[in-house]
Amino acid sequence: MAGAILGLEQATALVGRLKKVTEGRERFSDLVMPNGQKLSDCTLGYIAEISEAMQTMGYCMPESFGRR
Repeated sequence: MAGAILGLEQATALVGRLKKVTEGRERFSDLVMPNGQKLSDCTLGYIAEISEAMQTMGYCMPESFGRR
């Protein structure tokens, strides 16, 4: 299985959309993933790949990234 390619811009946009979901401004199942599909239309394999990519990016970020 080929790994998902997720850039910093895509990850940042996804985090922003996830924040809307947690704030109740968007439905979880309507969340648009980096591949352009709704979360409800994605396979569990794809979601796992995105999750792993975002986790790896988090490990690689400097501790001060995003702090004010």
